[in-house]
Amino acid sequence: MIYGKMWCVVKPSVGIPIIIGAVAIASFSVHVALTLNTTWVKKYLNGSAAQVASIQSESPQVAALSLQEAGRK
Repeated sequence: MIYGKMWCVVKPSVGIPIIIGAVAIASFSVHVALTLNTTWVKKYLNGSAAQVASIQSESPQVAALSLQEAGRK
């Protein structure tokens, strides 16, 4: 552990909750920033995300690869 000597100064019963709390606060703040600063996250969370267009035709390489994979099974 890189900071192994830190536990000689800070008791683990104090340091570990502080570290876990800092990670939780950082994660929460990133998620709040994403929600407030983007439009697509709000649409996604509300269930009105844009419809994804389906691919109508496969390229010849993909079709050839899928045929080769089917033959191996």
